[in-house]
Amino acid sequence: MKLQEIFAQVPDPRGGQGQDYRLWSILSLIAVGFLCGRRGLLAVFHLGRSLNARQRSALGFVKGVTPCHSTLTETMRVIDAAALAEVLSKLAVVDGEDARHIAIDGKSIRASKDENGKAIHCLTAFCCGVREVLGQTASRGTGMEIPDALKLLQKLDLRGKIVTGDAIFCQKAICKTITDGGGDYVFVVKGNQKDLKENIDTAFKEPVFPPPQLGKPRRKGARTHRTAYH
Repeated sequence: MKLQEIFAQVPDPRGGQGQDYRLWSILSLIAVGFLCGRRGLLAVFHLGRSLNARQRSALGFVKGVTPCHSTLTETMRVIDAAALAEVLSKLAVVDGEDARHIAIDGKSIRASKDENGKAIHCLTAFCCGVREVLGQTASRGTGMEIPDALKLLQKLDLRGKIVTGDAIFCQKAICKTITDGGGDYVFVVKGNQKDLKENIDTAFKEPVFPPPQLGKPRRKGARTHRTAYH
């Protein structure tokens, strides 16, 4: 699938006067810039201005010039991050033994801060075996990993899969969503979940006392003692 076909599915939030460039062309330039190792939209702008006529035309810039830095920035500020994530999440379809492990993790996207200084926080489901992103969802600001994870996991086929993640994902709702979908999970447990961590430590510790020997004949006249093991 071509970049034009992918990004043409993203809703355009710009007004009529702000469409000097097609949205799919801007998004394609940004994607190419990041894939070429550019860090930030200023670097993407310089890459665009270095392209030749054939390269600009392939990205849909028929007027002979690529967008300025402010156009790239303003476009990314008004874009519907959830809609963009939804389009990108439909690209990877994998199956087989190599697709069993799914890792979920959240990161703040570079150069995505709005006028209030809030960046887009993107949660991604990554298939380690085939090195592909299976799905992603985005929200403004951190601290949304748990509801984002629930929305993301509900979109995935979890049958036979093993989901891994940081300690923040060790929540009853997330674990239930995974098992209800036919999958399993391995999450880190830290000290902030004290009772759960202590229960796990206790379950894997060797017993303090050996269990009582059953069936051993009792001496005649011996007193019976009841011992409680904790």
